[in-house]
Amino acid sequence: MRHLCMIRVDGGRVWGISTGHITRELIVAKALSKWYKIIFVMKNYPDGVRLVKNAGFRVKTLDPKDDTDASLIALCKKFNPQKVIFDLYANPYRNFFNFARRHTIKTIVFDVINGCSGVPDVLINDSFVKKFTTYNRLIGSTKLFLGPDYFLLNKPPRVALIRKHVHTVMLTMGGSDPAGLTLKILRVLIETRACADCSLTVVLGPLYQGTKDVYELIGNQKYIRILQAPSNFLEILRKQDIVITACGRTLYECAYLGRPAILVPSIKHESIIAGIYAQKTGCINIGLWNKKKSPLKLVKSLAAYKARLDLRRSIHAAGRAFIDGKGQERILELIHNTNKC
Repeated sequence: MRHLCMIRVDGGRVWGISTGHITRELIVAKALSKWYKIIFVMKNYPDGVRLVKNAGFRVKTLDPKDDTDASLIALCKKFNPQKVIFDLYANPYRNFFNFARRHTIKTIVFDVINGCSGVPDVLINDSFVKKFTTYNRLIGSTKLFLGPDYFLLNKPPRVALIRKHVHTVMLTMGGSDPAGLTLKILRVLIETRACADCSLTVVLGPLYQGTKDVYELIGNQKYIRILQAPSNFLEILRKQDIVITACGRTLYECAYLGRPAILVPSIKHESIIAGIYAQKTGCINIGLWNKKKSPLKLVKSLAAYKARLDLRRSIHAAGRAFIDGKGQERILELIHNTNKC
């Protein structure tokens, strides 16, 4: 008989959340479903819930304003999970973890910006930002697994070398792009013809709402193609000479694949990530979007990458040293092996 694993995650067209947490937990759920029954517990953001249901998993929904321990405890009493996994931008639960220990339920938290209020059995945070991975109050109580070694990369393709000349550029701003950066950046690229000498691929996330506007903006520009939530995203990414991206999961994927990136953070905590990643790899960070300054920074960044093969090659090497691609194996072992949890 398979035990139950409950996954508490949120996502959708919601500012600051988007689909990154869901993407990670769908990878985890598909792998764990060999050993566990899986049930997702999510705030009722319809688009995020639909993504999980379409992937074939059962979902129990919470009111979007419900951050109470009591609701989650009630679900555990009903379903009796062996393990509960949390993957939230900010984890509000405190008393739940004491309840879980009393009932021998193992708890695993994926954290992002040091936003875990309670004391889980295991905490995983793949960030390279010290501010986001300092857990002094948890030392001695929680097993901590920190840093890019725990970035979950699903079935990565082989890594392509850096070509002498820039032929391909990708624009990708996450699962839903609530900041509307895709259109802003694309408009600059078209008006300045900064990518007219190469192929520009615009990748729209699964919950992106402005698809019609993107097609209207592009018109008959033959060098631009649009892809919506491609299933072979990593294979497409590996072929890019330059990637214009926000600073979520795609940034780590660029690192593993050694892709030179222009960083356009969409929210405050991404801005911190972008600054440190740029220092570590040499990638160009243009900062939070500013309608007066950012267009010129973007065009200059593209020109710099095109002109400097040495810069693109050094970024390739630095990124490859950053992510080894084995995070999924480490994480699944941690979750599945009860002794380590």
